[in-house]
Amino acid sequence: MDPIGRLYELLLTISRPLLHLSGVLPPKVAAAIEGRQGAAEAAGAWASAEPPTEAPLLWLHAASAGELAGAVPVIRVLRERTPDLRIAITVSSPSALLDARNLEPDFAGYAPLDTLSECGQMIAALAPDALVFAKLDIWPGLSRAANRAGVPLGLINGTVRPDSSRLRSPTRQFLRSTYARLDAAGVVDARDAEALGLLGVKPGRIRITGDAAFDQALARVNAAKASGRHLLPARATDRVRLIGGSTWPADESVLLEAAREIGPRLDLVLVPHEPTAEALARIDDACRAAWGESPRLWSRLDQTPAEDAKLPLVVDTVGRLAELYLEGDLSLVGGACDATGLHSVIEPAAAGLPVLFGPLYDRREADDLLAAGGAGVVTPGQATRTILEYVEDSGRRRSAGEAARGYVESGSGAEGANAELVEELLALGLSRRTRRSG
Repeated sequence: MDPIGRLYELLLTISRPLLHLSGVLPPKVAAAIEGRQGAAEAAGAWASAEPPTEAPLLWLHAASAGELAGAVPVIRVLRERTPDLRIAITVSSPSALLDARNLEPDFAGYAPLDTLSECGQMIAALAPDALVFAKLDIWPGLSRAANRAGVPLGLINGTVRPDSSRLRSPTRQFLRSTYARLDAAGVVDARDAEALGLLGVKPGRIRITGDAAFDQALARVNAAKASGRHLLPARATDRVRLIGGSTWPADESVLLEAAREIGPRLDLVLVPHEPTAEALARIDDACRAAWGESPRLWSRLDQTPAEDAKLPLVVDTVGRLAELYLEGDLSLVGGACDATGLHSVIEPAAAGLPVLFGPLYDRREADDLLAAGGAGVVTPGQATRTILEYVEDSGRRRSAGEAARGYVESGSGAEGANAELVEELLALGLSRRTRRSG
């Protein structure tokens, strides 16, 4: 093990006893820590209950729900091509774990704590023929343990944000040996190929495969459109419906102020990223301050009087955003009106909506959408004016929406290229398995 790797392992070992304090952390963080502590045992229990088989097993790790969503089309293609393929999915967050289970893999759970011991235990339990990371979350300990066990390592939908700390010292030096272990890295574009090379991936192992998140966004939007289902009430033809997707307090403040100042011409639909009781109470307080009344709630639309239709609508459930975008005229994606982190701009673009967001974003897709003419930035003090310009100009909304949809369509087709990369890794892993058993 290199000196940096030894230091990393030592720090993890020293901090291990502190994990019992996770109960004082936010519930989601505590759940993730607890899940990672028991990850190897959970994998071992699953393996013990599985009948012997020679079928290949792919271990896919996706840290977040967004990274997992981008891998879904790749999983779909792999299952179509190799019906007996077994799939184990690990994640780093509770919300992603729920999504992983919905994909009905053979095993779904948390990634282990990133020590050689616990990663080694999990690899021994799952016995994968390949371990593939989705997008960017590559763990030093897990990659080292897999490398020691002879498990091929790969990356799909690979990307590195231009301002990522990974590209700066000392993080780049620390991660260099980790990235060097990758046997194959499928990246979104040439910029990512250059960044992965700087991080240590060997040039001959990098290929441009695109981002299958584009395929997933188009698939979800097209499926929602084909269903013909409507989740929102009809609106007057002179009103413009703005969908505020995955919003946080700073985004809601901007949108509620715009709705109050623009008035009845704007039909505002708020979709909080986390529609908790606390979030709903916060929005209720803001609406009462602005209009003297509570907002409409999606779950109670059938109880809402017709005269309340001009109040903002708050969607107090999850999992509906792709369908909701189809019923809008304009979108604002949350997370960039403060430093929370901009959420996916691909889904509203796939739905053919102009995409607005705050100035504090670090997503390359946001820059690309701006360059394509499919997006706009709302800045402090000018947000209402920017939104009003889109509300008043139907031609601008139409052209921006067409540009946004065109941008997503231009990035489709990555699912096949990424699936091919995974298949090559699985073949390599199976050949290694055959040599070991022989």
